[in-house]
Amino acid sequence: MKYDLTRFTLKQGVIIVLSVLLPILVLGLYFMIPHFTNEQLKKDALDDSKRLVTYVKLFRSYYAKDILPKIKKHTSLDVNFDHKTDDNTVPLPATVLHDMSALFTQDTDVFVQMYSEFPFPNRALRVLDSFQKEATVFANKNPNKIYSKEEIIDGQKVFRTAFPDTLSAASCVSCHNSRPDTPKNDWKLGDVRGVIEITIPLDKSTSVISKLSYYIITYIVSIIMLFGIYYYLKTRALKRKLEGEFKNTDKILSEYKRAVDMGSIVSKADTSGNITYVNDAFVEITGYNKAELIGMPHSLIRHPDTPKEIFKDMWSNIKNSKVWSGTIKNMKKDGSDYYVHATIVPILDEHDNIVEFLAIRYDVTNLHTALNLAKVAEKTKGEFLANMSHELRTPLNAIIGFSQILNMKKDLDEKQKSYIDKIQLSGQNLLTLVNTILDFSKIDNNEMEFQPSKFNILPFMNETIVMIESQAVNKNISININGIESNMDIFADPQLLKQAFTNILSNAVKFTNENGEINISYELLNNKNVFIFSDNGVGMNKVDLDNLFKPFKQGSSARKTQAQGTGLGLAITHKIITVLHSGNIDVKSNEGDGTTFVITI
Repeated sequence: MKYDLTRFTLKQGVIIVLSVLLPILVLGLYFMIPHFTNEQLKKDALDDSKRLVTYVKLFRSYYAKDILPKIKKHTSLDVNFDHKTDDNTVPLPATVLHDMSALFTQDTDVFVQMYSEFPFPNRALRVLDSFQKEATVFANKNPNKIYSKEEIIDGQKVFRTAFPDTLSAASCVSCHNSRPDTPKNDWKLGDVRGVIEITIPLDKSTSVISKLSYYIITYIVSIIMLFGIYYYLKTRALKRKLEGEFKNTDKILSEYKRAVDMGSIVSKADTSGNITYVNDAFVEITGYNKAELIGMPHSLIRHPDTPKEIFKDMWSNIKNSKVWSGTIKNMKKDGSDYYVHATIVPILDEHDNIVEFLAIRYDVTNLHTALNLAKVAEKTKGEFLANMSHELRTPLNAIIGFSQILNMKKDLDEKQKSYIDKIQLSGQNLLTLVNTILDFSKIDNNEMEFQPSKFNILPFMNETIVMIESQAVNKNISININGIESNMDIFADPQLLKQAFTNILSNAVKFTNENGEINISYELLNNKNVFIFSDNGVGMNKVDLDNLFKPFKQGSSARKTQAQGTGLGLAITHKIITVLHSGNIDVKSNEGDGTTFVITI
C-alpha cells in the first residue's frame, strides 16, 4: 500500500479554506446575525404586548365586576365616557381600559390604541390606517387570534400587535345592548367589539447590530487566520513525522496479513458473494487452486447437507452491515466434507456502504467429529442402562415375589422372618434404583411417554403427599397445603408430575429435622401454574445448589446425614419439569435455613 503525500498539499488546503469557506462564513454571519436579532426583538415585543393587554383586561374586568355594581347601587353617579368633563360621571369599563393603558405606558415608547369598525360616539371621527383596517377584519374573522406586523412609522421601526377585544361577561353584553348610543342592540357573549393595539418600537439603533456583526466577523476571521498559521507550522512537522511512519506502514500491514493467513482460512468476496481473494489455507483445505476459486460463488464449496436456513440468516445479517458467526459444513473438491467456524465481516466505505465481505474461518472438523462420537457414546450409554435395567427387573421381581410368599408362611421364627424382610426390603430398594435409572435413561433418550390431561389439583396433591406421609409421620413433620381450592384444574401429565413432586417432598422430609414443617402453596400467575415447596430443614450451600440437578451427584447434607439416595431423583425432576412440561424450576436455599423450590408450568 502506497501513500501519495503530493496529491493534496497544505497550500491547496489553506487556499480552499480562505477562498471558499471563509467568504461563506463571513456572508452568513453578516446577514444572519441581524436577522436573528430582529426576530428576537419581535418575539420580545409580542411577549410584552401580551403581558400589557392581560393586565389592562384584568383591571377592566375587576372594575366592571366589583366596582361599578357598588357605584350604581349606592350612588346616583352616571357611567359614561365623558367622566373628565362631567363631575357626576364615572368612566365606562372601556374608558378605564383606555385611560389605564395611557398610564401604564406613560414615559415609554409604547403606544396603546383602541379602535373599532362600529361608530361609537366618542370615536366616530377616527380614521383607521391600513394596519388597523386589516386588524379589524382579522379580529372579526378570528376572535381568538392575534394579528401582528412590523412597520416603519415616522422613520422608526415598530412592531404592531392587535388583540381582539371580545364581550366576555353578561354585564358587558347587557350594557352594550341597553345604552342609547350603542351602534346595535343584538350583542352577545364572544362578539368582537373592537381591537386593542400595542405598538412597541424595535431597537432604534440598527447600526449597533451592524457594528456588532462587523466586530464578530473580524474576530472570527482573525481566529481563522491564526489557526491557519498554527496549522501550517504544525502540519509541516507532522508531515515529516508521517513520511517516516508511512514507510513502515506497508511492512506492518503485511505482517498483520501474514499472521492472519498463518492461523486462519481467509477469503474475500464481492457484494454478490463471488470470491475475490483466498489465502493458501483456503486452497489447502478445499483442494481447489486459486484460479478455480477466484470469481466463483462461495456456493462452490457448500455441502448439500447444510440447511439453507443458515445461509438465509447469514445473508440477512451481512447485507444489513452486521457481523455473522456460525459453524458450516462444507465440501472439498474431492467430495469429502469438513467443518469450519466462520466469522463474516462486511467491509464498509466512508459512506457506510458495503464494498466487500471478509471471511475468517477455523477448521473445526476434529471438534465436530469428537462431538458426534460423544453423542454416539451418550446414546450407547443410555441404551446400555435401559437394557441393563430391563434385564435386572426380571430377577428382582422374582426375588421380591418369592420373599413375599415366604413371608406368608406361619411357621417362621423371628430370625427367619427378619432375614426374609431384609431380602424383601433390599429387593424393593434395588428395584426402585433400577426403575429410577430406567426413567432417567428414557428421558435422556426422549423415550419417556408424555400423556398430559386436565385434572383437579387438590386430590392430586393429597395423593402425592400420601406417598411420603409415613416418612413424615415417623419424624413428626407437618405438611401444610395453602392456596389450593377444590375447583382448581391443571393440564399436565399427572403421573410424571406426581413423580417430580414426590422427589421434592421426599427430599424435604429427608433433610428436615424432627418436628419440622413443610409448606406447599399454589397460585395462578399470568396464566402459569406456580407451585412452591418450602421446608425449614438443613438447607444447602452454594456448591450443593450448583450441582443440585446433575445426575449421580449428592450434596454435603446427604453425606453428613448419611441419607440414602442415587443422586438421580432431582435430575429426573428437573427433566420432567423443564423438558417434558416446558416449565421452569428455581431453588433458593441457605445452609441451616431451609430450602424453597418454585416450579412454574
